[in-house]
Amino acid sequence: MNIDTKFIQNSTKLDNMNIDCVNTKSDNMNIDYTITESGNMNIDEVKTESMSPSKLKKSEPYDIFKQLPLEIINKIVLHLDLNDVLNLKLVNKMWRCVYVNQNEIWARICEDLNVRIIDYSRCVNDRSRHDSECIGYADVASEKLFGPLCDYWQTFNHYIMIIKNIKNNDFPTIYIHCGHVEQSYCTDDYIVNINCQLIDPVQVIILNGANKPIKKIILPIFEEFEELIKLRKYPLKVIGNKRYLVFEICSIIFVYSIWKTQFTKKFFKVIQKSVDYGFNKDDFDEEFLNNHCDTKFDLYDHKLAMVHPAISTLFVTDLSTGKTYKELEFSSRKCIVDSMKCSDYRLMIGITRRKKKGLKTEHLAIVYHMKGCTQNNRLKIPLLGPVTQFKVTSNCIGVENTGSATPFITKQKNSYLNVFWLECDTFSFDCTRKYIYYNVNQSIFQYDLLKSMLSKFEVVQKIAVDAISNLLPLTPINDRYLLVRSTYPNSYDIFDVKEHVCVRSIQLTAGYSLVHVGKLSIMFSDSRQFMVIAFS
Repeated sequence: MNIDTKFIQNSTKLDNMNIDCVNTKSDNMNIDYTITESGNMNIDEVKTESMSPSKLKKSEPYDIFKQLPLEIINKIVLHLDLNDVLNLKLVNKMWRCVYVNQNEIWARICEDLNVRIIDYSRCVNDRSRHDSECIGYADVASEKLFGPLCDYWQTFNHYIMIIKNIKNNDFPTIYIHCGHVEQSYCTDDYIVNINCQLIDPVQVIILNGANKPIKKIILPIFEEFEELIKLRKYPLKVIGNKRYLVFEICSIIFVYSIWKTQFTKKFFKVIQKSVDYGFNKDDFDEEFLNNHCDTKFDLYDHKLAMVHPAISTLFVTDLSTGKTYKELEFSSRKCIVDSMKCSDYRLMIGITRRKKKGLKTEHLAIVYHMKGCTQNNRLKIPLLGPVTQFKVTSNCIGVENTGSATPFITKQKNSYLNVFWLECDTFSFDCTRKYIYYNVNQSIFQYDLLKSMLSKFEVVQKIAVDAISNLLPLTPINDRYLLVRSTYPNSYDIFDVKEHVCVRSIQLTAGYSLVHVGKLSIMFSDSRQFMVIAFS
């Protein structure tokens, strides 16, 4: 055999081979991994488990948010608006149950809508019914499937349920017989009836919602309180919220704490005096009572503010501790206190006093900012008439008065206070703090607070013409609805400020008068019974 010839022949065969793609039995082999009978593969002599195509299809898609701490996800979501957050909860179960279900997220949404947990604490869905016609059915079913909601999300849902109930006219009217009462005080949660002629002079009616029974209790009375009301010589004032119920007679306050449906005696004290004052019967002499019978007071959460016109001094008391921690002198001369208001960190007083020269009187609105408040940290606004009431949001104060113009005080970003005036009969704030609604000549106007900061925008819009009476201030139920006095006799309308229409008219029989407007209900009363329009 010729060796050179053989070598040439073999070389020719090699030259004809496809080096890039060798046609062998191994051409069908997957280069990424080799499937063997054992289902495993060896890489650098390390045995690993293989991933079959069927397993790849069943695996979940990669979620980058699983790699992020929950705190970072919260910060991202906090930059989104409400509609975006509502869409996020529909993405999947993880977003619904974990990422969006955070109090920090819903607390910001509730704050933007001025929705507080305490205002809607009693507002729960009627879960005794589980049919599809129940308004709360979808939310109940969702909670059963995905687990409970955080507190602020649940509060938001309660707020939305109220909005839907009003829009759909889906709320009942409840009549509560009360017999003869001398004085009453109403909130969304309870009604206080006072009759000094009875052995048990104070009765409390607990309101548990439209679909739950009404409970009546006899309020336990302080001995000193009972002695004073039996005299029937001095005015009795009542104020309350969801935490405290306070009675006041001649600067003596009697405080009850509230837990669910329990009213418990907490303490009584004389504002301005020492803690021990009032334990002796001689402390409440006739001279003292006569000198302190013209007081006014207001309550915000646990903070009680009271004014003594005789000494032109305002006192602030913490009801959780019983201590009076703030004392402010608001006038150097004798005056009449027309109105007052207490809010989160502000105190407002409307006074009328004689001018230093002559017999003419002057009307003033005085605003204190309680954060680091000093005597020089107050704002005085001269008015054309006495103050009838103050209305407040977090960034604006309106001073309703009998004059032709109404002042509004807003806080700018640089912490300076700005005052502007509107000519109006009455007004109300949008609870989202974006608008002022006011009426002139039976028409309703909308003033945009945000656009007012930029003068190039039109800030006033007429939203209703010849629709209301000027006899009742515009009263907000929430950020969507106002209660207004209709032009028809003895009737009221619920006005939708978004759609600019009345969604419900309330025609009253003779003798009924409006006694309460709240987040959860509207109440009217005559001499014998209460009519409660319950939104929840």
